Amino acid sequence: MKRIKHILALTLLILVFTAINCLAQSGDIYADYEKALQLYNYGMADSALILLNTCIENRKELNRLSPERRASIYRLAALSDIMIGNSDEAEEYARRMVKNKPDYRQHYQDDDLMEFRMMVERTIAQPSFRIGIIGGINIPFVTVQKKYSDYESPAETYTLSKRAGYQFGIAVENTVAKKVSIEASPGITQILFKYNNRDIESNHYEYDQSITYMEIPLVCRYIFFHEKALKPYLQGGIVCRFPLFPREYSADYGKYWFTQSSNSDKILTTFETDVETIGLVLGGGAGYDFKNLSVRLDLRYNHNFKSSSKSSEFDNITGYNDISQNEKFHYSDDINLINLKYLQISIGILYNLRYRVF
Repeated sequence: MKRIKHILALTLLILVFTAINCLAQSGDIYADYEKALQLYNYGMADSALILLNTCIENRKELNRLSPERRASIYRLAALSDIMIGNSDEAEEYARRMVKNKPDYRQHYQDDDLMEFRMMVERTIAQPSFRIGIIGGINIPFVTVQKKYSDYESPAETYTLSKRAGYQFGIAVENTVAKKVSIEASPGITQILFKYNNRDIESNHYEYDQSITYMEIPLVCRYIFFHEKALKPYLQGGIVCRFPLFPREYSADYGKYWFTQSSNSDKILTTFETDVETIGLVLGGGAGYDFKNLSVRLDLRYNHNFKSSSKSSEFDNITGYNDISQNEKFHYSDDINLINLKYLQISIGILYNLRYRVF
């Protein structure tokens, strides 16, 4: 029993010693930086650089330091290289410093050499990878391609009313060039609109449409004034849609859904005659970069292509009586074939995970 206790105690001591040793090694790097800073202040830039190169070459321990401390090491290495006339190395260290401290232009130190400041001014750090949340509203643009009613209805007596729906999702953005980034933003989109129709006796029937999709937009963004905090941009790309609301299926006419009238017992059948699986996204907006966060106002127009094959199934349907009684939607009161497009306005908050230097 004593032997087991001794083994456990020895094992614990080894683990504690290892942990302390690892922390000490990490601290040694910054301790070497402090020594190098003293040497630099004494005018011994070449000796300071020898110590700093040892720190920088120890990548594993260097990466354990905070970005602030890494920036201090790269700054001193750049200044030391300038003092010994090695401008190329100094330029590289200045770039690494800006990558770890992107806002250094607003925090120059009194002893920064003019050549060093010029190197910093030539270097631009942009978020290379960021992730966040977006949310906003959808404004639909709905047109009725064809309509049928099982009651007598005057021609063109229907009206469509827009209603703002919601959207929310996750945005993941990656910078691929100085002014170009690619973003994927999967999320949920709700579309709301109202369809009104009346019969020859002026009875109105109202149908409140509410449909929900899962969307996965993939957009390419061109950024203006990339070197400034405020970044207006244009964007374009594609979007895939997957319906999340209940629908029925007809072998002859395709997919559709039912809607109960809000002021009567009548039922509306709706067919969307656009290509659902893929569409286009066009728009623009502006983002503002803080130290670690980016706030964005985004405007997107979602264009869904018309599908001639979907609408052509109704080419021979001139009235309600032409629809077979075997069709489930034959028992509804109104039938609509619609085209759907919509505008999205959203606000996003993204966290900057990595930076890239240009």
